[in-house]
Amino acid sequence: MVEQPALSDKKLIRKNKEIGMTLLEAVVALAILSAGLTAVFSWYGTLLVGLKRAEERLEVVQFSKNFESYLSTLNLSNEVDNVYVANGLSANWSAKLVEGKKEGKTLAGGLGHYRFGLYTVTAEIYRIGEDAQIGTLSTRIVGYEGLRLPSIVGGNNAD
Repeated sequence: MVEQPALSDKKLIRKNKEIGMTLLEAVVALAILSAGLTAVFSWYGTLLVGLKRAEERLEVVQFSKNFESYLSTLNLSNEVDNVYVANGLSANWSAKLVEGKKEGKTLAGGLGHYRFGLYTVTAEIYRIGEDAQIGTLSTRIVGYEGLRLPSIVGGNNAD
C-alpha cells in the first residue's frame, strides 16, 4: 500500500510550487522591461537632439541681435557687400537700395539737410570653419548722406 503524505506535507509541496518564477514568466518580464527602457532611451535621445537645436537657435538669435546692433552703427549711403564676424559665427551680408534716394524736407516744407535711401540688408550666417549655412537674416535700414550744412537762424556765431 502507498503511503499518503500527511496534511503538513501537502502544504509543503504546494508552497514549493509557488516559490519563484517560471522561465516563461522571467522572459515575459524581461521583454516588458526592455520595451520600457527602449521607449525611455528613445525619448531621451529625441530630447537631447531637440535641446541641441534649441541651443543652436539661441546662438543664432543672439548673433542676429549683435549683427543688428552693428548695422545700427553704419550709415549706408551706397550698396555694400561685407562680412561680419563674432562669437564663432560669420555673416556674409549685402545691402541693396530698395527705394531711390530722396531729399528730406524740413517741417516748414523747405529743403532738408540730408538725402535718405531705404536699403534691404540680407545676411547668410555660417559657423566659422563650416560650409553649411545655419541661418538667414533680412532687415531694412535707412541710409543717409549730408547735402547741406544746417544754418543757425538768429544765432550768434561770435565767441
